[in-house]
Amino acid sequence: MFSKLSQSSQFWITLALVVAVHLLIIFIALMDYRTMDPASSKEDVVEPEVVKSESPCDGKDLTGKNREVVGDRVNLRVGPGTKFEKVTYVNPNDSDQELVARLESGMRVLEECVSGDWARVMVDRPARYKESHQGWVAREYLR
Repeated sequence: MFSKLSQSSQFWITLALVVAVHLLIIFIALMDYRTMDPASSKEDVVEPEVVKSESPCDGKDLTGKNREVVGDRVNLRVGPGTKFEKVTYVNPNDSDQELVARLESGMRVLEECVSGDWARVMVDRPARYKESHQGWVAREYLR
């Protein structure tokens, strides 16, 4: 049946089939990606309790040491532990967007104090992050 069509018709039908297959692959990939996100999963996931208040340095374990970050995309927390929220800041290029403050390898930070395996830090370099990137980080990502 396909051979009875003109070459032009065969081309357009083949093109339509190729486009349809590609769109189907993209749709399946997007659906698969979406199901990887625990927030969109249909399973009942027990969410850990997230603490919103910041835990200040209490004066006991003040260090004042300069440190270098050794991990990539290290989250800053508002308190010493993963139960605390991630530090966020307003995107300087889009005031309607809030970003998660993350540390990158090679950044210089001032370690203000420690609490167990966590350190309260503020970014020293690059200087543009001094105000927005302050919080708690696991000490294993510092040297």
